[in-house]
Amino acid sequence: MTTFIRFAFYPILFIAMLAYAAFELHQPAGKLGGHYGYYLTALAILMLLVEFLFPLRKQWRMTWNSFLRRDLPFMLMGGATIALVNYYSAMLILHLGVSRGEAHLNLPLVPSVVLALLIPDFLWYWVHRYSHESRSRLGNWFWRMHLAHHLPQQVYLLMHAVSHPINVLVVRQIMTLPLFALGFSTEALFVANLIVGLQGLVSHYNVDIRTGWWNYILVGAELHRFHHSADADQTKNYGAVVSLWDLIFGTFYYRPSQHPVALGIADPANYPTDRQLWRVLKLPFGA
Repeated sequence: MTTFIRFAFYPILFIAMLAYAAFELHQPAGKLGGHYGYYLTALAILMLLVEFLFPLRKQWRMTWNSFLRRDLPFMLMGGATIALVNYYSAMLILHLGVSRGEAHLNLPLVPSVVLALLIPDFLWYWVHRYSHESRSRLGNWFWRMHLAHHLPQQVYLLMHAVSHPINVLVVRQIMTLPLFALGFSTEALFVANLIVGLQGLVSHYNVDIRTGWWNYILVGAELHRFHHSADADQTKNYGAVVSLWDLIFGTFYYRPSQHPVALGIADPANYPTDRQLWRVLKLPFGA
């Protein structure tokens, strides 16, 4: 069973995601995404069950303490931030009379999806890399904004949501504004978001799933786990979804069958712990 989970579980998840996408694309006009809640619930339950039964490292498992004192509060804050951003963005668009771009509306689905993955990830790659590597005053602010996501010393499915609200705001704008301006079809954005969502969950998965050459295409657990390493020499892989930009710009870090010794940050004594919620929220403001 361990071998099956290691090599077959992720392909099954990806194929199931594509099957669900095909199902939604064949729904009547205006009904696209109508079954997304069922899909996401089933996906989360299945992945949580497998993570509970087959953890890569037991010390990286979710506990009631980590869930209630850290993950759940950040989930609620992140959800509220996204809801507010969506609402005020819609109001601003209506107020200013801004219309969605149309440049890519007529592209075929597959190249549209590829571009809808590559463009935001290129922007996020450089913001993400800047937050980790820049030593300027602005770079330090970006790091303190992003730091909440790196304080946990475990990486598992639900800690994916651990992120400062400002970081959530930045990521949300990067993921939506360029695609809105460039005018991709609703169908392309839907499929791209399904891929982004699955890879976001998989990349924080405490299960020994191995994808071999697929790591050179999409970012998953084998790559992103190193990004969360407490060893600063391993914290590369700045892309969120695709590996292309890390490969091009020399930050691709892949060691097949190897895992970080420890997760978190290299200098935890200089920062609050991940459970000190109020102090973590004050980090971008210099506290």
